[in-house]
Amino acid sequence: MKTLILAVIMGFHDDFVNGLKGLVGEDKRFKNVARLADACDVAPIQISRIINRDRETYLKAIGKIIDGVGARLVFDSEEHDPTREVCFIDAKAVNAPDAIKIADEDYIAVPLAEEVVAAGPGIIPQDAIRGWILVWRNQAAVQFTSNLVAVEIGKNERSMVPTFWPEDILLVDRSNRNPETAGKTWLVCDPDGGCAIKRVSSRKVKGDVELTFYSDNAKEFPPTTHMLNRDFDGDITRAIAGRVVWAWSDVREK
Repeated sequence: MKTLILAVIMGFHDDFVNGLKGLVGEDKRFKNVARLADACDVAPIQISRIINRDRETYLKAIGKIIDGVGARLVFDSEEHDPTREVCFIDAKAVNAPDAIKIADEDYIAVPLAEEVVAAGPGIIPQDAIRGWILVWRNQAAVQFTSNLVAVEIGKNERSMVPTFWPEDILLVDRSNRNPETAGKTWLVCDPDGGCAIKRVSSRKVKGDVELTFYSDNAKEFPPTTHMLNRDFDGDITRAIAGRVVWAWSDVREK
């Protein structure tokens, strides 16, 4: 098992090296390489060789270094879940006793991406992630979800007002793409590839399924109708990217 892990993380060598570099220096966690080496129970020369891309040394020492700096490896599931476990390092709790302990296992980090990117298949590409949203996993709305992604409503996007406003951040469960229950909110895509937050209704029509995407601001944004087989080749994942399960909204002016 250890050999397998080391082989897999070889593919992340550059990220690991850059992470080590970020730990060492004035006003950093470790003042110099020697301090980092002491914490990891390895020789300073091993740290230096790793930073200089000596991969043989990298394989031999990485296990101790991961333990020494308190890092944790998390691999993507078969479902391509883009969320990540959270590891708090010197975290500050606001409005809480100084001695409070934040439990890592209570939180997941969800990638924030553009709607079109979030609607795509598989893992969100690293260069397409705008940031990470911290989510308490015990919240009822997310307890039984997987494959979460966060999207921000555009500055000029008012189709879902007053439910959602421009720049609100929504949490989307990409594992749920079944629109049979009408009235829920979804991240949807039109046949041309544009994506937006809409409500969805569906009904069977002459061997096809009619999908109606409609807005809460219906006066300015009338509903659009598409046929699943005709417009999406019968693939519901091309029409519906996931269900909205949670939202963060700026209420200063509300």
